[in-house]
Amino acid sequence: MKNKICHISTAHKENDSRILLKECQSLSKAGYDVSLIINSDHDKTLYGTKIKALDHSNNGRLHRFFKKSKVALDKAMELDADLYHFHDPELIKLGMALKKKGKKVIYDVHEDVPKQILAKSYLGPMWVRKTISRAYNFYEKSRSENFDAVIAASDELAAKFNNTNSISVKNFAIRDVIENAKPIKREDNDKFVIIYVGSITKIRGIKELIQVTELFLGKVELWILGTFESEELKEECMSLEGYKYCKYFGALPVKDVYSYIKASDLGMCTLYPTENYKESIPIKVLEYMACEKPLVLSDFEFWKKFFGNVGKYVDPLDINSIKEGIEYFLTDRSRIESIGKDNKESFINNFSWDREEKKLLELYEKLLK
Repeated sequence: MKNKICHISTAHKENDSRILLKECQSLSKAGYDVSLIINSDHDKTLYGTKIKALDHSNNGRLHRFFKKSKVALDKAMELDADLYHFHDPELIKLGMALKKKGKKVIYDVHEDVPKQILAKSYLGPMWVRKTISRAYNFYEKSRSENFDAVIAASDELAAKFNNTNSISVKNFAIRDVIENAKPIKREDNDKFVIIYVGSITKIRGIKELIQVTELFLGKVELWILGTFESEELKEECMSLEGYKYCKYFGALPVKDVYSYIKASDLGMCTLYPTENYKESIPIKVLEYMACEKPLVLSDFEFWKKFFGNVGKYVDPLDINSIKEGIEYFLTDRSRIESIGKDNKESFINNFSWDREEKKLLELYEKLLK
């Protein structure tokens, strides 16, 4: 009889790369009976996973915490799974409730939330943010000791937790999905295409990318794929002079995203130097590498050590520095091919999901003995 597994998220969408395409799909292929309680229009089956839909018409944080988490808990208990695996900090309370009912529970930590809090200026002055950050850090770490395991998206994040089964399962890309993608057909012109893929926010450097594109006066075109964090930011970006040199494609299915990356010349990942980003491992960097592209990326020391010579490291807050990074490839396009090939080889050898999948399956096997 198959072990029943239930993944839960009230914050993410059904097609989330880490949750559905990687973890749930890997578990399903390994023979587990996998359900996923998540925001969706209706129940369905995707990639071998049974989607149990949560109403996402109201996805505000307070609504998720007070109401949607209760709905998710009810659905989770109906499934009566052998192991529960939740993905959002706001569901720690749900995880504790499942433990009280004698269930096995994994907490999957995607982000360093205490560091994120420090970067959220809307929470007030820094002393207020530090107080909230310390309080949340204590809450998260103390509660996590009660769970059967903690899975974190990086080694550094996993080391924070005092759980005996704290491991890292990095958000590396799935090799075969990328290799099967074909590049889209580009317009018949000689424009140099730089690409940004992911959540479109101010602190991910979108405005600087649009502004630097303007400096090339039409020689460079910026492709933007993803969803703007707000209509206000979208309007701000569209009002910039450089936006006329940009193409916005919105949020696309993962396989289509890779087709656009493969058709571009250069991947961009110029995140602001916030505490949360400086030691992160952006999945998009790995996807650019897998698609055989060089990068222009933020000059964080951790990134330089972790990724190595994948392109040009620049000051993400300095438009001229970003411009120089782009020019390095624009003026000598042979560098695109040579660094791109090295990046793909590095991805295959060091950064594909296959290695992380093995760690995930070994943990499940251990917990379900």
